[in-house]
Amino acid sequence: MRITSYRGDVLPLFVLIVFIASCARVIHPSALAMSSDTSGTTSTGSPPHINYTDINVGSNTGGDTGNGVYVRIFGANFGSSQGSSLLTLGGKLITNCRLCSWTNNQIIAQLGPAAKTGDIHVDVAGAHSNGVPFTVTPTTILFVAANGSDSNRGTFATPFKTWRAAFNSVTDTDSHPPKQNTVIYLEPGAVVNFDDGRGYSAVLSTDIGGTSPIKQLSIVGFPGGTVNVGSTSVTDGVHGWGSYLTIADLTIVGKVSAIDAEKGNVRIINNSLSCPSPPTGVGGAACILAETDTPTDSWVFQGNNVHDTGGNVDKTYHAIYFSSNANHVEFGWNNIGANFLGYCRSVLFHATTGANLFDLHVHDNQIAGGYCDAISFASVNPSAGTVEAYNNVITHVAIASNPYGTANEAGIAINSDASPGASGTVYAYNNTVVDAGEYTIGHQNGCFGVVSPGVSLVLTNNICMQPSAAQPYIEPNSTGVSGTNNLWYGAGPAPRFDPQPVILAPRLVSATGFALQAGSPAHAAGTMTRVSIFDIIGTQRSPAPSIGAYE
Repeated sequence: MRITSYRGDVLPLFVLIVFIASCARVIHPSALAMSSDTSGTTSTGSPPHINYTDINVGSNTGGDTGNGVYVRIFGANFGSSQGSSLLTLGGKLITNCRLCSWTNNQIIAQLGPAAKTGDIHVDVAGAHSNGVPFTVTPTTILFVAANGSDSNRGTFATPFKTWRAAFNSVTDTDSHPPKQNTVIYLEPGAVVNFDDGRGYSAVLSTDIGGTSPIKQLSIVGFPGGTVNVGSTSVTDGVHGWGSYLTIADLTIVGKVSAIDAEKGNVRIINNSLSCPSPPTGVGGAACILAETDTPTDSWVFQGNNVHDTGGNVDKTYHAIYFSSNANHVEFGWNNIGANFLGYCRSVLFHATTGANLFDLHVHDNQIAGGYCDAISFASVNPSAGTVEAYNNVITHVAIASNPYGTANEAGIAINSDASPGASGTVYAYNNTVVDAGEYTIGHQNGCFGVVSPGVSLVLTNNICMQPSAAQPYIEPNSTGVSGTNNLWYGAGPAPRFDPQPVILAPRLVSATGFALQAGSPAHAAGTMTRVSIFDIIGTQRSPAPSIGAYE
């Protein structure tokens, strides 16, 4: 399955308003002229657009009311209420049901009989959004609820009691994949916090998945409340090697990993994920771990909040780790690092076995905290497929209290072991990086860096704002770094490779709000040579784009 990627230099980017939970310290008060708007979420006047949906395949019949599956649509500029706006998929979707809702950034709808395979669109005041594909197909819809019984049929009226009973009912007792597309709804209040007994030390063991992009196995939180999955006394929240899986709308906690996916073609969407106390000695692990033996597999990780993670671990434990053969990754609109407890890298791409990774798209994320790199392209080969990072806001990473000793401590870095066979260029554009590399021992810190042979880095339209020259713009001993139209502030003169730098304070909204104030020198100072068409909060960029993640 090939991921549709909304790259800034090819197609418009469709972004979600997300708020940062940052531990950023105040730096350069002159650069942070204060404003009452601390979020940067003012009205944009931009058209509606959809970032992603929680599920992308389901039926228009069956379920709780006979109108099929629910779909959550995430994006921007939908309007604070529906009014006369429309949501369509071949025909109008149901938006006035008991569990339906409409806000500026999220719509919950039910398909209903008018829905047909095609693209979901939102129409607001005559403006037509982009389309996001959705397949309407016969679907087994099952329910798990606290008041259920495993001798029930799994309908809304007669739900199962446990996840395992629902899984067994569609997999012939753990032997075969489901015969058709399947959605298992976990209802709010369902008890899903104990080892499911299938031998994989997990609450949800997903060793069997779907069979194709239109015959998935989706495990979804039912609308109407929080659905808690996992326990700090069970090794993993979700663990398995099933393919064609969607994990969506859940609050998942794990002792070692909230999700350990050992096979690709997996979609992880709109979850709250945490690992508050992983034990010592779990090196090579992460709160979210992704790896596969099939390099053609794909991964979609969108709209998740990774928080309250780390603690009693070492520098081989990370928040999110894409490991061996984890190519074809769409990683966007996530919030990483709230209530940081202690881990090394926030997002790591590193192949422990096999070839270097490629076709990686990391965009529109908020990343704070972390002892080491925020985004680490540790073993990548962009000559095999685009590797890029754009529209990310990265704040206060690679912090001074690093207990691990020298590691790589930068905002966005290409490091460690890209060779052999690695060549090509990583592109980083329209990122805002503030206070990266406070841990200065070993001199492996900075906003950006390249300390791997063979791969270069092009920087365009980025903000790099540092508190002092002790935290350089570019990691020392970096090679192959070039670019233009970046804003450099706080660590001395701009790097020599940038022919059109801005060297003034960016005038951010506040110490914790990274939008640009009116009059910021970053406004209209970018170049169109490589730019994200929409900014991180859904504002359409002008022909003279701004520097950084915000227009």
